[in-house]
Amino acid sequence: MSRDVVRTTAGKVLRSDDLIADEKETAAAILRANPDFGNPHVVLCDWCHETRTLFRDENEGPFKRTTHGWLCEACNVRAASQEVKF
Repeated sequence: MSRDVVRTTAGKVLRSDDLIADEKETAAAILRANPDFGNPHVVLCDWCHETRTLFRDENEGPFKRTTHGWLCEACNVRAASQEVKF
């Protein structure tokens, strides 16, 4: 659940959506309490335009983690990613 809170907040921060009071601080506190999570990354396939917010240790279709980022398995294209820092 705590990863989902951070993931949702990261998406809002990247899109410049309005945040609920203290939402960013709550997400930052979760990350400080769990340093092995690392910062979330917004991953985008430039070919099919699929987007996910993932942590470094996560694979979620269609994205598979590689040594140099993520691969969109559906398109066989290296996906772009942007780290979201709080």
